[in-house]
Amino acid sequence: MPRLTPSFASRTRASGTRATGPCARPSTALWTKASTCWTRNSGPTLDRLIHLLRGDRSEMPLMQERLDCLQETGRILVDRYGGDFKNVLLAAAGSARRLLELVVTEFPCYRDVSVYKGRRVGLYKRAQILVADIWGALEGAGPADFNDIDCLTAFADYRIPQALEYFGVLQYGPSLREALNERRMLPNGHPMEVEIRGATIHAVELLASEMRRRFSASGSGHRLMNSVLLDHYLWDYRRQFADKIDHLPFHRTRCIYY
Repeated sequence: MPRLTPSFASRTRASGTRATGPCARPSTALWTKASTCWTRNSGPTLDRLIHLLRGDRSEMPLMQERLDCLQETGRILVDRYGGDFKNVLLAAAGSARRLLELVVTEFPCYRDVSVYKGRRVGLYKRAQILVADIWGALEGAGPADFNDIDCLTAFADYRIPQALEYFGVLQYGPSLREALNERRMLPNGHPMEVEIRGATIHAVELLASEMRRRFSASGSGHRLMNSVLLDHYLWDYRRQFADKIDHLPFHRTRCIYY
């Protein structure tokens, strides 16, 4: 297992394709071009976005929704933050929790909230991974010197549950197992989807707590361990050993939140 540090998170995430914004991670050059479009008050067209995010096999799904998110986010940045996300970061004043609150409050497409048994449940996958990626990219320094980075949870998507099932951490009941095996599409907010994502967050919190306990017992209590780093490790492990893990079914939900 590699040593888990903010710089490790930055390096491994940069080599993957996991989403942080309304689109799967593009290059820095792509975002620079998009930002230029925003500041000129003329967001990218759908055809242009499809071209920028073109893949080797097929067109990404939900392209119109991705464009809507991109344009909405750009307009808010221009109107409220001088067209520069750095101003959002500075407004957080060194708090990961405050930055998360700003993102989900100011930018509607990051409000990853479902209603489960009458209660609102905020999962905030993209908002949290955005905060965590900033922390990793800046190596926990400067405006990313968050003294509360441990407030973030795992980024509940569909691959982390798959990795947790592989390790025997998650087990599914008969009805949910049947749905997964049949590759049923679960609407965003469906009770099964919320349960999988919620259990993922809880499981990673328990794992991080146990690892901190073991580090402390072994005299390595100074080592950094939180749900952000454990999530990075699990996601990269699944990616590296896909040939061993991908036989396990994962839940299928098509939405803008992950």
